[in-house]
Amino acid sequence: MAERRSVVVTHREGYKYWLFSAFLGVFIVSFIIGIWWQQNRQEGLQTEHQALSEQVLRLGKSLDIKTTELEMMRLNIAVDAAALENARQEMIVLQKQVFENEEQLGLYRELLSDGSQPSGLSVTKFSLTQISKKQLAYRWVARQKTAKMQITNVIAEITVIGSQGDRVLTLPLSNLDSNIVEMPIRLKFKYFSINQGVLSLPEGFYPDKVRIVLRYSWSKKVSYDKTFDWVVEE
Repeated sequence: MAERRSVVVTHREGYKYWLFSAFLGVFIVSFIIGIWWQQNRQEGLQTEHQALSEQVLRLGKSLDIKTTELEMMRLNIAVDAAALENARQEMIVLQKQVFENEEQLGLYRELLSDGSQPSGLSVTKFSLTQISKKQLAYRWVARQKTAKMQITNVIAEITVIGSQGDRVLTLPLSNLDSNIVEMPIRLKFKYFSINQGVLSLPEGFYPDKVRIVLRYSWSKKVSYDKTFDWVVEE
């Protein structure tokens, strides 16, 4: 029969304290490392948050500056557009004045050089320009030639002769130009008078002639009576 022997393990009281101390040390070190990592992480987040806050502040200021610059640009564009429109209007007025001055100069020269012109009143020109389908701009010049040129009052009767349907119709200029309150037209000039306006034609009315009659205000005798063809310039 085999002999059994007992193994005796010597129990050391200090071993379990050492093991407990080791675990405790590891726990403390882990806890300290965790606290340190958490603090570093919070510091990093705070730094990042501060950097982002500063970036947001910078972007906000930059946005305000750019918005102000944009408003200034819009204002400058509006001012430039207004200035350009004013300059355009002034140029139109100047061009009109130049045209009128050139026309007046031509009339003066014609008056001085035209020895064949009869004495008394006359109309040198009657012109029509299409504005729209039913509207036309008209322009005519009355002038006088006398031995003693002086400012005088002249009466002008202007009628437009045409057809409406199957009948001939004669309309006074006051029926076609809303700016003329009544006929006859009263003029006052020394050498010539430039007259212009806008005609609005009635529906179905087809003009053919324009008749202009002139006389001095102090006389019933007609000094000038002429009929012009209805010719519209391009």
